[in-house]
Amino acid sequence: MYFYTNPAKQLFWVGEPVVIGLELYSRFEQPVLVAPLQNNEFVQFKLVGPDGNEVPWQGKAPDHARAYSPSDFKVLEQYNAVKAERTISLKDGTGFACNRPGQYTLTAVFSMGSPEHFTLFADQAKPIVGSVRSSKLAFCIDACILKQVPVSNDAPPSALQAVGLFYTDVIKYHSSGIPVGHIKEILGPLMSKKLAQEIDSLSACDKDYFRRYGEILRVHTLKAAIPWGEAGLFTGPNDASTPSAFRILGSRAIGENRVDVLIAFKEDWGESQGDVTVVLENNRWVIDDYVAMYENDKLERLSAGYSVCKDGRWVGEPAY
Repeated sequence: MYFYTNPAKQLFWVGEPVVIGLELYSRFEQPVLVAPLQNNEFVQFKLVGPDGNEVPWQGKAPDHARAYSPSDFKVLEQYNAVKAERTISLKDGTGFACNRPGQYTLTAVFSMGSPEHFTLFADQAKPIVGSVRSSKLAFCIDACILKQVPVSNDAPPSALQAVGLFYTDVIKYHSSGIPVGHIKEILGPLMSKKLAQEIDSLSACDKDYFRRYGEILRVHTLKAAIPWGEAGLFTGPNDASTPSAFRILGSRAIGENRVDVLIAFKEDWGESQGDVTVVLENNRWVIDDYVAMYENDKLERLSAGYSVCKDGRWVGEPAY
């Protein structure tokens, strides 16, 4: 289970509501029961101000003894997320007093407490046991120079280096669509065998599409209806297809040979995100999978391929 937090923007003015985006993302194979992040019972924030001291939370403490109903919870399937926005600055006597100019750092912890309290609502899913901590985020009030916030990381540094090397090349060569030619020669060795085979199959499907319909598209001046045409396979569609920079937000080791890494892109630090999977193959870390979190409500993974392709052939709608 991953817990992500992101500020709505990096710079807020004094008196302006400080809005934070929250996201719980599940990699569990079995469905889990979670709270939808809309109230204060299950999330605790820790805010450190520009002076290095903790900013106290003001207002009433959460009522953990209140009665819950099924609508208070959500069943979260694998590779799905629940999101919410929360105002953490002082409002109606509740929140943090963010009234000093400078940089603030925030961490959050999600916990549902004792599982036995929620068994009545867990017909097909188990409540989350224990707590999930977010990585640190930073934002500014009025003006400041952001200091680098350490990445929450329990993964080998070499795994993060593999992600950094791969995405440095993706950004450098503005790689959107299927990697071909020189770009494929650069990115190919950084991928796992499984992912490389998936890319080759997708490339064959692309060639099959244009073999069938290329002349029709040219004569009628039609745009190719291929879903990967203007999308970044390793970034996302539309505005996220060719970002100008990236950064690693956090990581989590899944066993000894697999690591998930959350990245964000400069086109929109708060939205254009993705989850990269790297695996240890022949004693080196390589990119094995990717899921965009931008305009991808179903969180479809790159390894799942495209429904319009089958065994390297186009099986989607014809171009007429």
